[in-house]
Amino acid sequence: MAFFVDVHTHLTHSDFDSDRADVIARAKLAGLGAIVVNGLEPSSNRIILKMAEMDPVIRPALGIYPLDAVCEKIPSDFPFEVPVFDIAAEISFIRAQAAQGRLAAIGECGLDGHYLGPEFLPGQEKVFEALIGIAMEFAIPIIIHSRKCEKRVGEILAAHGTKLANFHCFGGRANMAKEFAEKFGWLFSIPANCVVNEGFQKMLKILPPEVILTETDAPYLGPVRGQRNEPANVVGTVSLLAKYRGWTESDAKSRVFENYKRLFGVVSK
Repeated sequence: MAFFVDVHTHLTHSDFDSDRADVIARAKLAGLGAIVVNGLEPSSNRIILKMAEMDPVIRPALGIYPLDAVCEKIPSDFPFEVPVFDIAAEISFIRAQAAQGRLAAIGECGLDGHYLGPEFLPGQEKVFEALIGIAMEFAIPIIIHSRKCEKRVGEILAAHGTKLANFHCFGGRANMAKEFAEKFGWLFSIPANCVVNEGFQKMLKILPPEVILTETDAPYLGPVRGQRNEPANVVGTVSLLAKYRGWTESDAKSRVFENYKRLFGVVSK
């Protein structure tokens, strides 16, 4: 039996504090069988582990967000707060959780050239490569943030020989994504705002079917601008995929679910 999946969401966000259980219940009612909640720093990483203990539909991914990866170097006039923590200790914690078999994936992690200048990239790359190493050591996928650094992220993954990789919310050219997919087999999760975003629509149209996944990045990138996003909205992405490919919605859901199982090593019961 195929389920819908959301492979990248942030249910630890404060936007869900008042109704998190209801959001998860709506996702299950919509037919989701897996919600991969991604961590950003120590606090969210630990909350995710607790969430996963309470509900098997929550699959934990622990990571260090690119801005958090250089938290000690963020200028004081940065437009929003970035908590300072011991990065090496958090990397060790993530590795320990992976070693215990508690993680579905490593992520969110990667590089960001949107908020930070090139002088911050070496620090980001150091953390990213450490997390790639953990993912590869324990044969679990890595979920990647690559904003304004798509080419460089591809170079790093290729240099490490990484195979189990998913690009979340890929902002580069659709043809670059297609090239990465065909050459390396990396996957791409398409967010729910694809219904209004031409770039993501093109990816749904041209990417090899075996590399397409669905995500929400909730509470961000919803199908309606200005409204909070939530995991149940992946259903609309699957519907659009079916429309573009001339598939039934059931077939589209099954194809995405098979991609999810292949990447995350899930065996059907």
